[in-house]
Amino acid sequence: MNIINTGVYIFAGFLESGKTTALQGVLTRNADVINKENKSVIICTEDGEEEYDSNQLEEINTSVVMMEDEDSFDLDYLEKIQEEYSPATVYIEFNGMWDLKKFIEKPMPEGWIIMNVFTLVDATTFEIYLTNMRQVIMNPISVSDVILFNRCTENTKKGEIRRPIKILNPNGQLFFSRMDGSIDDGMEDFLMPQEDGIVHVDEDIFCSWFVDCIENPDKYYGKRVAFKAMVTSGKGLADNQFYVGRLAAICCQADAQFIGFIAEAKEKRPNDKDWIEMEATVERGQLSEGKQIILLNANSIKQVDKPEDIYIYA
Repeated sequence: MNIINTGVYIFAGFLESGKTTALQGVLTRNADVINKENKSVIICTEDGEEEYDSNQLEEINTSVVMMEDEDSFDLDYLEKIQEEYSPATVYIEFNGMWDLKKFIEKPMPEGWIIMNVFTLVDATTFEIYLTNMRQVIMNPISVSDVILFNRCTENTKKGEIRRPIKILNPNGQLFFSRMDGSIDDGMEDFLMPQEDGIVHVDEDIFCSWFVDCIENPDKYYGKRVAFKAMVTSGKGLADNQFYVGRLAAICCQADAQFIGFIAEAKEKRPNDKDWIEMEATVERGQLSEGKQIILLNANSIKQVDKPEDIYIYA
């Protein structure tokens, strides 16, 4: 039996976040190149105000099916879609209240491949959702290839939004669009707090500094930085090398992630789990397999007491 390779594209987000509009736009932009001999299916997991153009869907051989029961949205259901439609492409409008991380870990019908995961976020309501439903809204963002914050205004705090997302999902592409749909490329620059030629990274800006350093390493090479952090060990490091950083809580302390860099001591490395104050020079480094990294060459290391709260909050 020939197995049909089916590309799966997931559009996630809360109700009225713009999922249908975004997917409709994809279909419209690609109408001329869609192979009309192959079937496409849109699986909608909730009813929204926006509706698809039925005439357009008919022209491009695309059907819409509804699935509003999260527990039943499983392999058996998808295999029924495969059996009934034999689709070449499947688009899923994924309910923002459902667990996308759990869904993409589930088995798919043979030949089905998740090609891209998109998350749409309404910037005007993001702060409210983040305050009241932080884990729910960050769930799809953490596994998305593309995150689009739409309906941005001049008051949208793009820098504050970007920081936790890039820590949670460093490989995700993050975009902001204005009310008229145009892409907003303007980003607030992170200003380095320098004193006596040293960038002092206090606890409250550690996450911002980390993200800026990852995205703009040339900005920091050759500069001296100073901060308090925790030491951890790792595989593949030299005897005088160690990881130094902080535990950043994105949604809650239970999902905290260690963020930091490889550091190199001039002599003996500090012990695992030590807390230190370090002043170091930011350099280009290279791992044994040739991978380029940011390396902190320690100029001074001082052991300090463990803080009462070991977490920082992105």
